[in-house]
Amino acid sequence: MKAVAIILAAGESRKMGYPKALIEHEGGRSFLQSLASTFGKAGCTVLGVIGKDADAVRDQHPAVHLVESEQWQDGQLASVKAGLEEAFEEGADMVLLHPVDMPALRASTLKSLIKALGDSVEGLRPEYEGASGYPIVLSRAAAERLRDSGETQLEGALRGVQLRRIPVKDPGVVVNINTPETYERLFGSAPKLAPPPKRRGKKSESSAGASAGSGASAPMEASSEGLSGK
Repeated sequence: MKAVAIILAAGESRKMGYPKALIEHEGGRSFLQSLASTFGKAGCTVLGVIGKDADAVRDQHPAVHLVESEQWQDGQLASVKAGLEEAFEEGADMVLLHPVDMPALRASTLKSLIKALGDSVEGLRPEYEGASGYPIVLSRAAAERLRDSGETQLEGALRGVQLRRIPVKDPGVVVNINTPETYERLFGSAPKLAPPPKRRGKKSESSAGASAGSGASAPMEASSEGLSGK
């Protein structure tokens, strides 16, 4: 079964002051880069849904498949629907919906959730110590109903889907880094942007005049908070 992860990164990030997709998580990776790597390790095809600051997010993430939500200002569900359309085009048998401001997820948790979604289950939602979290895992049939829902908010649309709650030992399913205060508490500094991606084939100015034959090459987890915010 083909699993497609939809990382929701289209919002305005008013609380953080920076686009959340661009904020540094760990090891120089942005939130979006960390999540793309984690979902990829779990065997998912990854796509990110962008809106506000779309050009900057594209420039920072040349290796991530990105889809722009033209109606991102209408709320998270509009971005979900944009992602679902692309996921269906990719031949998704199941989709995983995940906000970009929750980057502390473990690949092993994702593998367990994907395995737990059987033919008789419409969807799953992980929970940690009784709190519901992300990603939301949906069968294709359930995802199609979500896309066709007349609701305006994601949580309202999800009420039409039978979601089985799955207890997990991963606090990353509820870690929500959506304010500067939360970021500073978890990382010990104010929020900052991830460094720009390294561009292959470019030499630094200091090595531009070096003799021929010389060269150089260059090369996540926090404690729990609440559920995702805007």
